[in-house]
Amino acid sequence: MSERVANQPTAVEHLVEESSFGADDAVGLRDRAPREVVEGIVSRVNRQALAAFPARESFALGATPTPDRRRVGYSRPTGPAHGLAAMAAAVTQATPGWPGHSLLGRLRDNTRQALLNIGTVVRYGPDREIMEQDATDTHALLLLDGVVKVQATDETGDTALLAIRVAGDLVGEMAALDRKPRSATVVTCGDVVAKLITSGELMGFLHRHNDVFVELIAMINDRLRWANQRRRDYLSHTAAERVARVLAELVLTYGREEAQGWTLGIPLTKVELASIAGMKPRTAEKAFSDLRKAGVVVSHLRRDVLVPDLVALQKFGRW
Repeated sequence: MSERVANQPTAVEHLVEESSFGADDAVGLRDRAPREVVEGIVSRVNRQALAAFPARESFALGATPTPDRRRVGYSRPTGPAHGLAAMAAAVTQATPGWPGHSLLGRLRDNTRQALLNIGTVVRYGPDREIMEQDATDTHALLLLDGVVKVQATDETGDTALLAIRVAGDLVGEMAALDRKPRSATVVTCGDVVAKLITSGELMGFLHRHNDVFVELIAMINDRLRWANQRRRDYLSHTAAERVARVLAELVLTYGREEAQGWTLGIPLTKVELASIAGMKPRTAEKAFSDLRKAGVVVSHLRRDVLVPDLVALQKFGRW
């Protein structure tokens, strides 16, 4: 195991290959992970962290290095910066608990606060592309407030929604870890406040907090399992059932219950929702028509989907 870990070309490729060792319950991954796997990952982080700083000889284990921002290719967002630090502090202090599936929700209190202390506070307006597919910048964003959607465009120009990320989530971590072109575009759904963390800052933090890297594995493990489930759905469910399964899972994770039923609370079109299930716009319209006829979804407005009965939606999707 340790020899194979050491030979992995990038940290991200190692994470993808080894993600299955976390089993279904990723909550206790830190304690269950084999020592040689964790040591191999940490060793890789150490080497990349050292490479991220110009004064390598002065970077001792446990030290707090200063990243060389001139070597990191990212562009800061434009707009007023006044009060951003105070805003970020207010957000983190007012949040009673981060979502358990998010990176911040997985961490211990002291480690979470340490992560919140690094990076630069940024704010983006609605419908902004804050990360672009194939771009070569390498920073990550730790979301403090707001929602973003992750989407990818193929060679024909068709765009598919891959995922939704909310406060507490880390986005852009793949490029920050392996410094390769970005695999997807990230777009804001409303106002977003985040911490911009350079690749060097993230590597240095992981060097000092090895337990965070293990939780990062758990996060990627969950994302891979979610993507694999969508592939299995494609093989064994109709288009309408696949949309029902995706919508039910998104509502359970991000939605809220109101007087007339459940709403997602995130401005997504029906086509975007269906694209997560791997279908084109024409198929998406037909799938939602089937859901409306079955009475499990009400969708009158372009960005409004109501689920009157969540259990009925799950049954329709053959959970």
